[in-house]
Amino acid sequence: MKQNPHFFSLENRAWQLLVLLALGITWGSSFILMKQGLKGFNGFEVAVIRLSFSFLFLLPFLWKDLRGIPAKKYLWLALAGWLGNGLPAFLFAIGLSKINSSLGGIINSTAPIFTLIIGSTLFGLHFKKAAIGGVLIGLAGTVYLVATGSGGGDSSNLYYALLPLLGSVCYGFSTNIIKMRLQELKPLVVTGGALSFVAPVVIPAMFIMGLPSEAMQDAVHGTAFFYSALLGVVGTSLAVLVFNYLIKHTSVLFAASVTYIIPVFAMAWGFIFGEDITVHYFLGMGVIILGVWLVNRAK
Repeated sequence: MKQNPHFFSLENRAWQLLVLLALGITWGSSFILMKQGLKGFNGFEVAVIRLSFSFLFLLPFLWKDLRGIPAKKYLWLALAGWLGNGLPAFLFAIGLSKINSSLGGIINSTAPIFTLIIGSTLFGLHFKKAAIGGVLIGLAGTVYLVATGSGGGDSSNLYYALLPLLGSVCYGFSTNIIKMRLQELKPLVVTGGALSFVAPVVIPAMFIMGLPSEAMQDAVHGTAFFYSALLGVVGTSLAVLVFNYLIKHTSVLFAASVTYIIPVFAMAWGFIFGEDITVHYFLGMGVIILGVWLVNRAK
């Protein structure tokens, strides 16, 4: 007889939904944290600080486990690290230097669509015909949002609006890699192991560029450094760790559905901080979420 999962277990559906909500709130707040970091540093520097602290925070908890990772997993961990953490951190931070944080959060909601496209074409994930409509609708909403959103407020550069979209494509690759190639590893090992392939690049870069020294020069740089580091600890280390637990106990598409929630909180923070939230944002977000819902409904 099958036993019911423990109440506090991630096998429990209620906890799965609560964790999904918590992740949505955390990642929805990440975009405004990037904006705060950009007040003292450029997008490249914010990403370097974020990634450095995300690994340094996890290192005391995983240094023993890192030595036991099978060599055959190194390539997949490196890909998960750069596609799930490294490249998106740079793409989003550089993109948000010219576009609203709200727009970045909405574009991020396309991740489940790319998760399905990449999973079906490269990882053998079953692609039902009914999901095709959702993919097309979601992509149409994305095109509309980027085309209209990049022409208003401080979102004046189409190129910068496309960078977060490319970051979402990276997330689609990473989510599938974790589920299909790293499933047997503990979530802490996946998170830390993936970041260990990014850390040797970004941590030396942080000191070579003198970013900690800049942080001590004045309050503006100090505050920006703090927000960028906080983004690394909470928005990357803790959130990605929990996300990997969620993938392990649910499905790829369920975990990726956190992007339903992210744009809501991204827009809320944008509104609080005085960003120009246009009707195009709501229309684009609605169409994208409809597409994602159809994709998940047909999985």
